[in-house]
Amino acid sequence: MICKSCGRANELGARFCKSCGAPLESDESMQQNNTYQSENVYQQNNQYVMPESLYSGTTRMTKKEFNECANIKSITKNITAAAIIAYVIGAITFIVNVVMAGNIAGLVDVMIVVGLGLGIHLAKSRACAVIITAYSIFNFIYMILLAGVPGGWLIIVCGVYSIIYTFKYQNAWNKYQQTGQI
Repeated sequence: MICKSCGRANELGARFCKSCGAPLESDESMQQNNTYQSENVYQQNNQYVMPESLYSGTTRMTKKEFNECANIKSITKNITAAAIIAYVIGAITFIVNVVMAGNIAGLVDVMIVVGLGLGIHLAKSRACAVIITAYSIFNFIYMILLAGVPGGWLIIVCGVYSIIYTFKYQNAWNKYQQTGQI
């Protein structure tokens, strides 16, 4: 199917353009086919089956469909990269603090970092990005005061990186909700 807004060719059966996010219009043959199927449902006299409507739902993409757009893929990949950094930091913290040093209290740090990483990855949460950055700055200052050497700088990088891209993602989503264009 060809998008009437940007002219990109999309796969058959797609509801939205993968490039600009505009709703795609289906061919008349597909509409006739749906009408034929809905008439067959009524001929069966099944009172519990509802016919397929041609215009059911919204003309806007869901977040899942929005994430598949070509313009958004780079943002979601960067959010995933920030989350992977958080997972790696959680694994390193677990190995060094809990396994090697026997510090059971280090599990709290692992749960916080991995939990916030999951929030960044799955929900693309700006709040989790800000919290992990604040937490990382606190850890950095704490390490300087406690050990006299800076430690935990990688989590600051993760936090700043996640803030940048979760805010970009949310701005793109808000723009799409207002204008219908990516």
